[in-house]
Amino acid sequence: MVTFWVTWYTRNKVILEGVVPSVCATLSFVEAYIRENGRIKAPLYLMTRSVDRVSWQTPVENVIKLNFAAAYDAQSNKSFSGVICRDSARLIMASCTSPQSHVADAFMDEALACLQAVNCACDLGFSRVIVEGDSLTVIKKVCSKTATVSLFSPVIYDIREVAKGSKDVTFCFTHREANSTAHALACEGKMFSCPMYWIEEAPPNATLAAEINRVKLDNVQQFVGGT
Repeated sequence: MVTFWVTWYTRNKVILEGVVPSVCATLSFVEAYIRENGRIKAPLYLMTRSVDRVSWQTPVENVIKLNFAAAYDAQSNKSFSGVICRDSARLIMASCTSPQSHVADAFMDEALACLQAVNCACDLGFSRVIVEGDSLTVIKKVCSKTATVSLFSPVIYDIREVAKGSKDVTFCFTHREANSTAHALACEGKMFSCPMYWIEEAPPNATLAAEINRVKLDNVQQFVGGT
């Protein structure tokens, strides 16, 4: 049933939008959904411990959550960042991706992705936001009140300065499993040679990942509520 559902979704993308997702990417999402949906059958005490780790969590009303991630290519020293913005109804408000050249390491590319997230929030006029990523190092340095000394310290400084332009900004760490949509978006960024922006939508694989997250969270909440 999951395969039929994803195939139908992909078919609509091809027919209605002329977008053809790769077969490998589509299959990987089918496998990921089946694997993660299997967690719903786990005992309640095990599921409630892991739900925050594997599930993207909805922000409260009037708050926009921006998840960021980066795909790093060590051979070319290039990175591709992805940022997706969702509201309390789990609707995609915006998304963007950007390539970066001459990136020193994976820590730098995550910091640059975080910077893109806060820039996106300011450009779109979001006043109350949560900036969420799975790089604990970057989140800790941004939240630290002391000056940082590292290769990407200037980027951390820029993040803090840009964040001052928003009324209320919170930086949060999440596990990679709960940040799958941003990672899908970062990987899709490899197809573009320049920054790309979408309003109220995202590229196919990122949209599919967001839908999987939404359905998975609905299933978890229904299971907990019913139990």
